[in-house]
Amino acid sequence: MLASDRDIVTVTFVAWQRPDALRKGIESCLMQTYKQVEIVVIDNSPSDAIHRWLLKEYPFVKSIKTAKPIPLPAARNLAVATAIGEFVVFHDDDSYFTSSDDIKLAVDYLKAQPQVAALAFRVGGGDGDWNPQFDGEEIFPTYMFIACAVMFRRSDFIRAGWYFEGFQLYGEERVMSLGFFGLGKEIHFFPAVGIVHKPERIGRVGDAGGRYWLADIIMTPGAALLKFPLPEVLFWWPMMLVFYTLQVAVARGRPLLALKGFALALWHVPRFLRARSPIPTAHYRRWRATRAKTQREYLQRVGRWQWYHRFMPAIG
Repeated sequence: MLASDRDIVTVTFVAWQRPDALRKGIESCLMQTYKQVEIVVIDNSPSDAIHRWLLKEYPFVKSIKTAKPIPLPAARNLAVATAIGEFVVFHDDDSYFTSSDDIKLAVDYLKAQPQVAALAFRVGGGDGDWNPQFDGEEIFPTYMFIACAVMFRRSDFIRAGWYFEGFQLYGEERVMSLGFFGLGKEIHFFPAVGIVHKPERIGRVGDAGGRYWLADIIMTPGAALLKFPLPEVLFWWPMMLVFYTLQVAVARGRPLLALKGFALALWHVPRFLRARSPIPTAHYRRWRATRAKTQREYLQRVGRWQWYHRFMPAIG
């Protein structure tokens, strides 16, 4: 990286046929008081309409068109590979910054905290309805981030192994979070930056909840196969697979979806094992401790703390 690139922040979007929503995100970048901003858009739509629109409306945006839709983690990796900034922000194409000082505040904090790989921002629908898992007035260490509300060091993302591309959508943040911890780094919740995310119906599947729950069954245990060290993975992978399968079947009332998820989780095992890159045990334990503390405080705050969380801190 050139010295001149170290002050650049690359803000990335993965687009899917939603120009009106994407415009809000781009405009929120242009209003930033921090001016050394590169904007990268990966147009992952089935047509090139967004790409052509960007060339006309925002010619300064670095727009890349995929030949055909690719898995979201692969599109995010392409954005990071393209980025020239020292710091990278992930947005969805229907999310945007809420304050003109958002980037400046985040950059100043990361520059002063070299042990921090990523900042997890507040995220909500725009009516003060912040995601309770990432809420509060104070900065604190956390174990995860939401992909449409994060800034990270590009070098740490690469050293942590890039996003896992072996699953189409959801769950890749957990794998990367473990990767950041594996570098000896931290993730901090940073409430000074709030991201509005209003999921657009265009281009989304009708059963959005089902897609999330399917990812829980496949990718939460999958993250253990990818990153947990021995012997912990031998206990936690089957435990998490059973837990999330039963959760979807019983608590969510979707037994057929749970059966499908269980079968797909088993089918993905060879893929996970081929990509396995476990983190050092000491950093895994640090991640576990951070997760246990963060989850306990969150679940108690929203009244969802259950007895089994005391004994199974890797279970959400």
